[in-house]
Amino acid sequence: MTATTWDAIRPALEHYDEALPADELAAVLADPGAMAPALLAELAACAADPGPRMDDEAGWMLHLYAINLLAALRDTRAFEPLLAIARLDGDALEALLGDHLTESLPRALAATCDGGEAALQALASDAGAYFWSRAAALRALSLRALEGDYPRAELLAWLSAESEREAQRMVDEDLQPEQGSGSDYLGELVVTLEEIGAGELAETVADWYEDGLIDDGVTSLEDSQQRLARDWEACRADELAHGWGYPRDVIGEIGRWACFNLDEADAEDEDGEAEPQQPVRREEPKVGRNDPCPCGSGKKYKKCCGASA
Repeated sequence: MTATTWDAIRPALEHYDEALPADELAAVLADPGAMAPALLAELAACAADPGPRMDDEAGWMLHLYAINLLAALRDTRAFEPLLAIARLDGDALEALLGDHLTESLPRALAATCDGGEAALQALASDAGAYFWSRAAALRALSLRALEGDYPRAELLAWLSAESEREAQRMVDEDLQPEQGSGSDYLGELVVTLEEIGAGELAETVADWYEDGLIDDGVTSLEDSQQRLARDWEACRADELAHGWGYPRDVIGEIGRWACFNLDEADAEDEDGEAEPQQPVRREEPKVGRNDPCPCGSGKKYKKCCGASA
């Protein structure tokens, strides 16, 4: 393409169009020095005033491109505005990000974090934050460890202490795990332990299952124990193979978003006319993000086949 200034490519990135803006995305990656400031400004504006980006009719996409492009560029300046977005209320986050909340956001937080693991831990621990933002912070921590940027031993020590505190809280308050709520936080912590193969805590996790502190309708005790028992290299191979590492082919990944791969059978109405489509963030998954993956792997859908959905 010949247009390489931000003003020239911005219109193609602001709003949804069925055609993937591959040339414009490539232009950003080719000249991050010139383009990144505008993407960073978009994230800051999104955190400060999310309302205009939540309008279905507008089909605003720039913040989604910004999250993914800055992650691919490993631009650490994006970390603070991403954290600010993650601390928005749940309704705003669902409208802004939809499934990107559990897919793009954790990877972006991980890829742009530069020694800010304490901030991710604080977000994960914050009972006042939206549950899926807390889960995203946990995924970001495990991804940094799996990518070799955060010592596994440090993460394991924090997860062990955090999990023990949460288990005790559930016992003290007589809580039962409920998916997608604060009482499921221990379950998300266990998923993170599984991701890094924390066999050291296998017996403790089994006790939590036996005490009813973990919802075995999502992942069985047997599957959890098998995942905990994996060695470190197996964990890295398994987890990163499902596309949960840092973005390395961001244009290819964006091109696989559902909004750029419309199912013609679903798009045709009874008269054979195409129905209007909305960006991927507005679509509900056919399988719940916290449901068992239908492939039978024992993982949650969001961590298995849903990672590339």
